[in-house]
Amino acid sequence: MTIFHEIYGTYFRLVRHLLHQKRLTDVDIRKYISREGFFETNLYLEEKIVPPKKPDAKCSDLKLFRRNADGTISPVTAHQPPNPITLMQKRWLRTKLDDPRMGLFLTKEERNALREQLSDMEPLYAPDMLHVTDQFADGDPFEDRHYQKHFREILTAVRNRNILDVSYRSGHGNAQRLKVVPFRIEYSGKNNKFRVYCIDLRNKTAKEPITLNLGRILSLNRTKQQYTQEIQPEQWFAKMRCKDPVEVRVKPERNAVERFLMEFASYEKRVERDSETGCITVKLWYDKQDETELLIQLLGFGPVLEILSPSDFRAKAAERIRRQCELMDHSQI
Repeated sequence: MTIFHEIYGTYFRLVRHLLHQKRLTDVDIRKYISREGFFETNLYLEEKIVPPKKPDAKCSDLKLFRRNADGTISPVTAHQPPNPITLMQKRWLRTKLDDPRMGLFLTKEERNALREQLSDMEPLYAPDMLHVTDQFADGDPFEDRHYQKHFREILTAVRNRNILDVSYRSGHGNAQRLKVVPFRIEYSGKNNKFRVYCIDLRNKTAKEPITLNLGRILSLNRTKQQYTQEIQPEQWFAKMRCKDPVEVRVKPERNAVERFLMEFASYEKRVERDSETGCITVKLWYDKQDETELLIQLLGFGPVLEILSPSDFRAKAAERIRRQCELMDHSQI
């Protein structure tokens, strides 16, 4: 069965979006393709889309757009292009409805209605078929109705920049009252938890964001007040970025290279491959508060991965391995 089809690829997605626009300029098309396409997409796709300015010039191969009298560009299609859903996509959607985290984005009624529409679709797999290694067991209670309510209130506040009154339990078990503006929600696969980046309004001179674990929120109220000042999260996250990247070497054994690149796809990195040995050397940049999580992920690759630098990170990895060996020796006594 073919899972992926070209009609769901980047080129088709770009053209489909442009066909939904009634009137475009050459600059509009060029900017959109540059922003949403690949590095070389403009070199190939633009000449296939943009019609010539002179009648005797070379015509666009696709002939999906026409040049108007005022120089603008319009699609020649009478109807908007359809977006068909394949059998595999329907089965995937049916599978995702059983994910407990879907309750954060959909109400119970909405999930049941979608299940009814996909009742003839067999899920690709059941949630209990999956066993995630190296994941903490105390994940967030995604199916708890209070947790779901808090998540939706925070999501709305992020979109509208609402100020929240929050009752929160710290890591030491202390309850505290906060007034915050949430601006980003992030999921940690290692911890199986959501965390929220916020601006703390208790200290008007505060320059750094605070991080709240969503599962520790006891109660919250979304006020009608909006935060009107500029939020610059990228500058804050740049400060949280490690000064020196972690450098590792990965051997090509047991599909380790492919597994590593997939697991760390979301990380900023620089990769070099040795054509003779097949090994890759990778520099990874990470959020400093995620250092322990990153260390556990790297150690999970076992002997096919070596941590090269920095020396203090390498020492932490060695110390963790020593403690594991001591625990194993103690258990055999």
